[in-house]
Amino acid sequence: MESIKEQMKMPISLDLHMTISKLAEKNEIDKNSALEAGAFVAAQFMESVKKTKFENNQGPLSKEELKAIFEVIGEFYSESFKGQFTQSDFDTITQKTMSLIMSPNKDTTISNYFKKLME
Repeated sequence: MESIKEQMKMPISLDLHMTISKLAEKNEIDKNSALEAGAFVAAQFMESVKKTKFENNQGPLSKEELKAIFEVIGEFYSESFKGQFTQSDFDTITQKTMSLIMSPNKDTTISNYFKKLME
């Protein structure tokens, strides 16, 4: 049976790739925007998993699921930005993600980020 991390790897990696590609296409890519993209993708994925689990009466996100999400994102950045991604950068993504998730208007903030990106 596939691990939680393996189940999450493909959708998260695709979202990150598409988001960062869209930023690059719009010439809006720099280190800060790449890190912000990671935070928004993580937050959006967490909210999606949380909603699915709620609908299926499976409770909140587990520590294992949270850890898997951040591991997949960390690995994506390490592989995609060889030598340019540090622990401090990973901490920035984690902090920004948690700030987004804890925000009272997180759904609107996350939705607006992706809507603006697609314009």
